[in-house]
Amino acid sequence: MKKLTLFTFCLVPLWLHGQVSTTATDLSYAASKAIPAVVRIQAFVSDSILNIHPHLVTSMGIKSNKSGTGMLAGSASGVLVSADGYVITNNHVLAGADSLMVILQDRRAYRAMLTGTDDRVDLALLKIPGNALPFLELGNPGTIQIGDPVLAVGNPLDLTSTVTGGILSARFRNMDSQSDESLVNSYLQTDAASNEGMSGSALVDRNGKLIGINSAIISPSGTFAGYTFAIPAGIVRKVWHDLVAYGSVHYAYLDIFFVDMDATQTKRLLAKSPRGVLIESVQRGGAGEQAGLQRDDIIIQLDQQQIISSPQLRELLAQYAPGNHVVLTIVRKGKETDLAVILSPQNGSTSRAAVRKQPARWPAFRTKQ
Repeated sequence: MKKLTLFTFCLVPLWLHGQVSTTATDLSYAASKAIPAVVRIQAFVSDSILNIHPHLVTSMGIKSNKSGTGMLAGSASGVLVSADGYVITNNHVLAGADSLMVILQDRRAYRAMLTGTDDRVDLALLKIPGNALPFLELGNPGTIQIGDPVLAVGNPLDLTSTVTGGILSARFRNMDSQSDESLVNSYLQTDAASNEGMSGSALVDRNGKLIGINSAIISPSGTFAGYTFAIPAGIVRKVWHDLVAYGSVHYAYLDIFFVDMDATQTKRLLAKSPRGVLIESVQRGGAGEQAGLQRDDIIIQLDQQQIISSPQLRELLAQYAPGNHVVLTIVRKGKETDLAVILSPQNGSTSRAAVRKQPARWPAFRTKQ
């Protein structure tokens, strides 16, 4: 048996440290907002599909219990984002299913219609009938500081409406170093505990606003081992809008390849600091070349927002639409220059695309070993 170590605390009069807010870390309000809006999603595979593809029973981990809608393939989480029934979840939650059920926290159940999916950010949008449904308002992760408290709310391990707390540990976290450059691949990182069934669950701030959709954990065992990763709310908003408006997500591109600056490149380019991202190559005829971008330019701002990393730049670009005008501040041979760019609907990196790996066991919470 492990020895239990008890820590003692010394009470210090408040006057020694000034006024302390008793509500700074009170997350009960955030939990009360989030719990009714977080749903359970059950995915079913019909008998007709299983008769044609019997291998799905083993390859997808389909459970033996049946309902009137078919064989239960798995259960995960989702978030109501509007009073009229739009639900955001992870795309990998839906793989192989031909029938979807959404169950609210008050046990109301609805057949769900799939509005659309987006592989590039692993999001899917569902629609259930109804009005005046509880929902979460989308927040802005950019207003949350590293170290601020956050909540993860979902249905882990069949434990309905579970709330776990943590802090925002990092932003712009790159999960796959060798990923397709057309993928956004920029996550919020938190230490709020998450396990299987939390795919598509809510990450909320202390005001009860949705700042991310929990999507992945890094774990050697497949269970929670310290960190959870969420798709930022700005991308959720973009995907939701485009899937409703167009049926697909219209991303905008600079048509360039870029990497993080480092000490070696700083020395080679005689730059003042390793801030920003470095352009490795520019696609011929693309948006970047037409705007005057060149190899070895260093991007330090996008529309006056400081750029610190490649995932951040991809995340920001993902929230624009093709044809939008942006202003890039670059450093070229030691001099700062502003360039106006009209973003392209084409992505020059598709020729270097890598196949996105699906989770080993569907629909388990996506893990990176």
